[in-house]
Amino acid sequence: MSLFSALKNLLPTSFGPEEFDATLAAKPNTLVLDVREPAEFAEGHIKGSVLVPLGKIPHHAQTIAESGVPVVVVCRSGARASSCEGALKQAGAGDVKVLAGGVLAWQRAGRTVVTGSKSLSLSEALRKKGTR
Repeated sequence: MSLFSALKNLLPTSFGPEEFDATLAAKPNTLVLDVREPAEFAEGHIKGSVLVPLGKIPHHAQTIAESGVPVVVVCRSGARASSCEGALKQAGAGDVKVLAGGVLAWQRAGRTVVTGSKSLSLSEALRKKGTR
């Protein structure tokens, strides 16, 4: 891998709610990873997203990277998701994007959220995505 490719892989990649559906349609095995805290997730999250709080990402980054699944990272406004994106890319994940503006932008765009704390575990979600 060239230095340029390595640096490009570390740059943030984000898109808004309007590109979300197209991204998931093109790559249906995409993991939607919500990195907020459990209470925030329970207040409203994107249907099908998996909760792994940002503080636990260092423990799971290698597993996510090795799974090879595309990842869209979500938080409240985008800051924590960008941090997570960097950690996942450093662990070797190749296809990681951030939902710009997070759940706030999602809701401003008129998209619905699901309330409640129910989330698949990361291992269950990766298994369903065709890995592990």
